[in-house]
Amino acid sequence: MNDFSWASALERGRGALRTRLTLRGPRAYADTHDVALSLLPGRSTPGSTTRPRNPKALDLGAGRGELSARLALLGYDVTAVERYAPQFEAKVPLVEADLNEAFPFEAATFDVAMGIEILEHLENPRIFLRELARILRPGGTAVVSTPNLTSLLSRVLFAACGQWDLFFNHPWRLRDPYSALVHGHITPVPKWLLEHHARDAGFEVEEHRYSSSYLPGVPWRLNPLPSGAVFGRILITRLRKPL
Repeated sequence: MNDFSWASALERGRGALRTRLTLRGPRAYADTHDVALSLLPGRSTPGSTTRPRNPKALDLGAGRGELSARLALLGYDVTAVERYAPQFEAKVPLVEADLNEAFPFEAATFDVAMGIEILEHLENPRIFLRELARILRPGGTAVVSTPNLTSLLSRVLFAACGQWDLFFNHPWRLRDPYSALVHGHITPVPKWLLEHHARDAGFEVEEHRYSSSYLPGVPWRLNPLPSGAVFGRILITRLRKPL
């Protein structure tokens, strides 16, 4: 019988926790997907019937495909894009592509494009937004998200140590747990700069919403803090390509 080793047990525990928090952990914070879906045409306004028939949706940076699957259940014809394809589990078409480059789609192909928790991973969000505008049909909708850098928590962290919430100098945050081809959180984009980039790409900025807040050690469903610009952890924005 092998001797018990506290060091080995600790390392196994760390490995299991790392897997739970990264490889099998949630790929979007808390209710971010719920908020993003609420911004889609026909859902953000009660009684709206603005959604086209058989709408085509593009899910960019799809991860394991949780959002892709939900879009399909809502009746969208979904195409997913992911750099690290082996993790993808949803039963929708998948295209493997690097979102730092031109998207592998013809212009004016999609009615909806989702870029949820992806901007902060990119080398150049401006190129990404220009590509979003190119592949959307006139009148199409893009929903994008990024960490809320001006939340109260993020402001306090920056004042205390010069780093924002969800942006800090550690390999666990700067590198992706799946693949060396994918970056971690390398590009902070505050709301005002996201609006500037989006308008330069040809979008109209229609609405901002926020995910649930974050309180260290408290599950988000039990967190007593409100959402909104002051406490919401993730900024989710709806953009419209003009007709």
